[in-house]
Amino acid sequence: MASKIECVLKQALITFSGSYTSKAFHDNLVKLKRNANELDARSINLDNRLLKWDTQELNCNLDKLSGNTIFCHVKAPVTYIEVYEDNNVSIGIFVLREGAKIPLHDHPYMYGVLKVIHGKVKIQSYTPKQTLYNQLNECIIDVIKLPPLIVNESDEPCVLCPTEGNIHQVDIVDGPAAFIDILAPPYRTEIPDVGKRNCRYFKEVNVSDDLKLVVIPDPKDYWSDTATYTGPPLKSFVDSKS
Repeated sequence: MASKIECVLKQALITFSGSYTSKAFHDNLVKLKRNANELDARSINLDNRLLKWDTQELNCNLDKLSGNTIFCHVKAPVTYIEVYEDNNVSIGIFVLREGAKIPLHDHPYMYGVLKVIHGKVKIQSYTPKQTLYNQLNECIIDVIKLPPLIVNESDEPCVLCPTEGNIHQVDIVDGPAAFIDILAPPYRTEIPDVGKRNCRYFKEVNVSDDLKLVVIPDPKDYWSDTATYTGPPLKSFVDSKS
């Protein structure tokens, strides 16, 4: 019997391997959302130790004035676990530790399904008023701010579309959190007549009473490390990429 994550991957490959405009695509996207809703921390064997900060004593950095030992974090604020990726779809797990967030960023020409599997997050999304990618390459983007969503592991997955809700920020609420992220097509995949797409970061500004997002450099307070996927095996799918 296939595991829950295998069912999600199989449905994701069916959903995103063909045209995004057919009726079959939208039906398959509904099925993918339904399958993703079955996922939880146990079904992908999430290591709970990843949710916690590790600290160590740095005796070499002893504060000689106060006599207090300085502690430092030895993990990044966010850990990414790759589950699967090919040219059509990527599936990964984001683990956000206490105080972490995913800064405001975009997903150009992508669909996405986000399912919280631990804790609670706040998702603030924006819809660009422009729809063409060359317009979205501008440094200032006119946007519509959507109502924020508070989502936990008992809620259904959230879906972002190529334009609607395409730019978003994810903040933890009341402690660490983790979520499954399904994106299609992946950032590295080149799209005909569009080419490569990069993830960009933004900040919200008001210009003449109009809400806009301004492109900013990669935030210095955000970085991530990686961990190995330890959930149910996906050998048949991995072998098919070879």
